[in-house]
Amino acid sequence: MAEAPSNALATLPTPGGQTADIFKLNNDCLECIFERLQDLRSEVAFARVCQRFQWICLNRWRSSHLYDKLDMEKWRELLPNYEDLCYFIKEMRPFIRHMHVSTCLCALLKDLDEMQVYVLPNVTSFYYDPEEMDCYPSDRSISKMAEMMPNLQRLRLTTPIQGRYLSNFRHLQELHLYEDQHKEYELQQEYLDEICSQLLNLQVLDIRMYDVISKLRLNTCVDYLKNLSILKLNLATLKSVLTDVLKLPALKQLIVLLDTEWCIPPLASVDSYDHKIREVHEFFEIMERKAPDIVGVAVDGYYMPLEPGWDANLPIWSHRKLQRLAICSWTHAIGFLERYTCMTSLQLLCLRNWTYLCDDMLLKFIELCPQLHHLDVSYCRELTPNFLQRALNILKQREPNKQHSKFTRTRPLLIYYILCGFEDYVDVNELKHSADYKDYIVFMDDFPVSSERGLSFVDRGYQFDFE
Repeated sequence: MAEAPSNALATLPTPGGQTADIFKLNNDCLECIFERLQDLRSEVAFARVCQRFQWICLNRWRSSHLYDKLDMEKWRELLPNYEDLCYFIKEMRPFIRHMHVSTCLCALLKDLDEMQVYVLPNVTSFYYDPEEMDCYPSDRSISKMAEMMPNLQRLRLTTPIQGRYLSNFRHLQELHLYEDQHKEYELQQEYLDEICSQLLNLQVLDIRMYDVISKLRLNTCVDYLKNLSILKLNLATLKSVLTDVLKLPALKQLIVLLDTEWCIPPLASVDSYDHKIREVHEFFEIMERKAPDIVGVAVDGYYMPLEPGWDANLPIWSHRKLQRLAICSWTHAIGFLERYTCMTSLQLLCLRNWTYLCDDMLLKFIELCPQLHHLDVSYCRELTPNFLQRALNILKQREPNKQHSKFTRTRPLLIYYILCGFEDYVDVNELKHSADYKDYIVFMDDFPVSSERGLSFVDRGYQFDFE
């Protein structure tokens, strides 16, 4: 932290030749004054008085982390005076860490250029999600971004992009190009090859294409992805390189999006044919090859309606390492689930939209999986309010109710319950604020962070987490 300028350098004389009283105050008093300013405009006016005041303001702005993220539209509202806005951005430039842009990227870069802000040296993450879907980033804008943010580590672009100049982000660790909406075109193969061969620090790569069959291939790229820990791609891209992908030394998560491709028999009616996707060969091959390392599995049962008993002889049973399990939108008989209660290390269980999920089966997980922390039963209509009291009784009777010492209690069970059979009961009886449930069950409105669709639920595909 830089030292505060001395009082001698920060005193201004009054018209009578006397030093104003405010400059006689020490820094602690000046910081108390700063804390009582009503808005950012007042704070900027305070900062612009002298070097000492500026240091106090910068120290407060930086330590508060309120302005770590550059949000040009919000900052314009807070500082309608253009000179104040320019001053604030220039002074905060070394402390900006993140950018989330919802307006035209070209216009933003032009604004920064006019403000003489040419480099944002400490920006590490950039998320571009424009409100106008036809506002695509140009190659020139991407090139200029790479110059302006030389230390960028995480980049997400939701609009169509060819990919030229993406390899100029030399320190990039995460590249996210997925959006679950229509895109006119996807990343070009030559630029994907550049990204993989030149960005050797890449740890997360998401090149999924939602509504068409992906034409991207990783055949010449896999050897460069030694540091890749998370790979998200379409099945069409994975097919030819599955064996090599599973050998990647740092791979921790593989998310596969099934392509929108259907083989309709000549005699079938296009209107009545079941368009659900049933490509499961790679799914079972991953399960077979990586069984000793699998700690998480997520399956979208609507698009992968596997036959009852599909998992009876899976190689995961001999290892029993599952910590996260998500099997959603399933219509199998409820007995299908019982075998998973042997996974005693289970921490996350997502059974969203199970047609026949009942209280008794769910209680077996509560009883037999002591580490269970997240439970998603949203849209499970067959569950009843009786489940809650019975689950509470199990959790209260669990001994010991402490893990490592007498001061550490076991974590409560977080239940995600939107539109399930006991949602109204929870709300009417205000169980969220019930002292009886406190420390044992917490009722959650929102799904956990770091998940695309809530918990480990995957859209139109499957996910594997590896040890």
